[in-house]
Amino acid sequence: MESKKVFFAGYLRPFKHVGRHPQFEHIHNPPAGYEFVTSSQSRSPKSRTLKSLMRFCRDALASGSTGKDLSRFIRSRSLRSQMSFPNAVLSFLPSSPFILGQTPWVIEIEDTTTLFAPFPRINGKRLYPRLLGLDGIYDSGFFPCVKALLENESCRGIVCHVRSTAQSIPVLFGNPKLAEKVSHIPMGIQVPPSRKSRTDADTVTLLFTNSWHQGATGFYLRGGLDVLEAYSMLYSKYKNLRLIVRSKLPDDLDGRYHQIIERCNVTVMDRFLRADEIRSLFESADIYLLPSARLHVVSILQAMAHGLAVVASDGWGISEYIDHERNGLIVAGRYGETSWMTPGGMLMEDYRPLLKATPKVAGTLRDMLALLIDEPDRRQQLGQTARRDIETRFSLESWNLGLARVFDRALG
Repeated sequence: MESKKVFFAGYLRPFKHVGRHPQFEHIHNPPAGYEFVTSSQSRSPKSRTLKSLMRFCRDALASGSTGKDLSRFIRSRSLRSQMSFPNAVLSFLPSSPFILGQTPWVIEIEDTTTLFAPFPRINGKRLYPRLLGLDGIYDSGFFPCVKALLENESCRGIVCHVRSTAQSIPVLFGNPKLAEKVSHIPMGIQVPPSRKSRTDADTVTLLFTNSWHQGATGFYLRGGLDVLEAYSMLYSKYKNLRLIVRSKLPDDLDGRYHQIIERCNVTVMDRFLRADEIRSLFESADIYLLPSARLHVVSILQAMAHGLAVVASDGWGISEYIDHERNGLIVAGRYGETSWMTPGGMLMEDYRPLLKATPKVAGTLRDMLALLIDEPDRRQQLGQTARRDIETRFSLESWNLGLARVFDRALG
């Protein structure tokens, strides 16, 4: 039977580089019976795009948008790019609904903030010092536009790999019927080959990594300062420690942290790494550190897949993947400070606390690391459980089974 072709829109202009994020690597291994395509000679008829535009304008105005805000929203979608959508039976969008409804579509998101891109920042991203809050979201001209897009029949599915996001969407948009479009599917990745035997068993190697794009501010947002603080306290006691920091360092990083890096056996890797080099990096480590503001699902799953003992924070979304003392350890101190879900269904973030070390977080991180250093059997057990979870709960096969159900329903 011929595979059904689903257009992956992540390479179109409005998405910029979103489609190349490792979160969407799964498009290279589609569900059984489906095939992802990224280009097509068959364009959606211009008349269909214009008809969809007219329908969208009607619905957005009915939802409370103004002509000015509606015009700004449409420009952000780029009409030229909208004309580039092929005449597909189904389109698959990463993170943001840069579409006007000219083809049936399904979107995959981690949190609801990306639904509103690229409009005023409604969380702590880019280190903005102010939170817009729910009132600002409801009062803005773009909220009715997003609501109109999601409620339109062309939106066939909203895939969330965080359960709290899936639960929040009907609440945020005040429409219980949207729950029928929402599916929660835990993110899954391919299982790498079995972990190689370490040749330097006496050394305990800690690994801290930045985001895939290696933006220097990511060093702060992932808890880099608390990692260096905790590590410096441990290094005076454990001389067999090594820390690998795979990240660009911020230009404004305090001199104290440069001294820790220079004096305490810290290796900084700020160059581009090939896929095989990244795999070797994970294989060389024992413990993965992520005391971040919030969930970074690909990084956590990579570490789990390589059998590392993961020490993460209680930031939003992380506890859905790391079960404290079963497949990893969780350091408290982020939820409610740097990320939290409001009763109204909006994920909020404030990154300012991460621009300086947090003594409570650094102290707890130090204590948990000391435990894992002193008890190699404990860290091995955590790593083995984490890898088994990748083989079962968070496998690519499980993800694809869920995605196939979404596509089947969307086309039904």
